[in-house]
Amino acid sequence: MQITKIYPRGFASNCYVITADGKNCIVIDPAQKRVESELIKLGLTPKYVLLTHCHFDHVDGTKALQDCGAKVLCSAVEKPFIGTAVDLYDAFGAPRTPFAVDDTFLDGETKELCGIRITALITPGHTAGSCCYLVQADGQKYLFTGDTLFAGSIGRTDFPTGSGADMQASLARLNALQGDMPVYAGHEEDTTLETERKHNPFM
Repeated sequence: MQITKIYPRGFASNCYVITADGKNCIVIDPAQKRVESELIKLGLTPKYVLLTHCHFDHVDGTKALQDCGAKVLCSAVEKPFIGTAVDLYDAFGAPRTPFAVDDTFLDGETKELCGIRITALITPGHTAGSCCYLVQADGQKYLFTGDTLFAGSIGRTDFPTGSGADMQASLARLNALQGDMPVYAGHEEDTTLETERKHNPFM
């Protein structure tokens, strides 16, 4: 499995592209419309889009990929917030680009997409339906945490549907995951789960 990180230009989240066959891919948090052109450069066809939550700085490239045939998924809890004020488009004065959610994950549900095993862990705190994706491939585990867990920090809890108490419970859940694994966060740099257990004061 190959993981490609697309860094944002300006204010947006990290975007991650994962592929098992070098042809078809899953895109996690397509933050900007230019993600489509980056996939063309990589020679990859987007089959699925996985959203960690609905905030505009994570989803603004979703419609472009959906128009290319990709199916859009998020947590079942987050789906009702898509296209509402919770997504922060209005709050930040950004033009909304509507898209539809094709399918959802329940908490702990596993789907095999593009030959890759993906489990959704609903981790409220940043938003009520925020989720992390635990990806298993080639005998390894990888954790995509959106705005729940960062290197040395965590996501804000003061946006609509956010909750500090929920965030603490979600972090405890991540802390309890077995073993170490790479952590690919929504902002800033990558880290590992063991590094965050040892050094992140919020963990």
